[in-house]
Amino acid sequence: MANSDEFLSAFNEIERHLRRMTDANKETPFHILVREASESHAAVRRFSNDLKEFADLRNAITHERTDGHVIAEPNDRAVADIKRVALLLINPPRVVPQFQKHILALQTTDPVAEAVKSMLAHSFSQIPIYENQAFKGLLTTEAVARWLGVCVAEDLFSLRETRIDRVLEYAEEEDNCCFITKNATLFQALHIFEGCQKDGRRLEAILITENGRAHESLLGMITVWDLPAIYDELEGIRD
Repeated sequence: MANSDEFLSAFNEIERHLRRMTDANKETPFHILVREASESHAAVRRFSNDLKEFADLRNAITHERTDGHVIAEPNDRAVADIKRVALLLINPPRVVPQFQKHILALQTTDPVAEAVKSMLAHSFSQIPIYENQAFKGLLTTEAVARWLGVCVAEDLFSLRETRIDRVLEYAEEEDNCCFITKNATLFQALHIFEGCQKDGRRLEAILITENGRAHESLLGMITVWDLPAIYDELEGIRD
């Protein structure tokens, strides 16, 4: 199969997918499909510029010369790129199972010593904290350091006797984490992190539950340290 045929096949898959997303009719131009789908779909928004470039190449391919030959024949890289984008749009990777794992969670009544030991033993930077079944906040190494700084100044503290809820008072921001459903895509998770950054907030982690609700059991967690791996997977066409 010629590269132009493979390219057009992948492009048509993308176009059909965008029409289903937007419930658009066959007369709606491709660039309108991209614009409308970008408003509510993070994956389309991520690749909107690529999709516009693909459309330009599609137009060049489909305008035939008088002898029936196509004007433009895509190279192997262009074909690989559009196939990858088609796959990511139609079947986007999701936060589960990629980030599904057992998450250590502690109670507000647990001693700070237990949290510090776990952070050291497992190289944790964040630990979700609960009061029975109610989520109370994300304990971070920064909060522990801030609490220690105050205690050292007062020259009075005990890691074994101080409860975690006391240290949570030194959290840098109350909204340093959020919850997401297990069916969310990596595009959605990345959009949340980038949105917080644009707003001048540092999001430490996204916690994954069945329906994205705080009272549900934790299924996994995505931290800022996971962002490079997500970028590598989603932005591979630009390597």
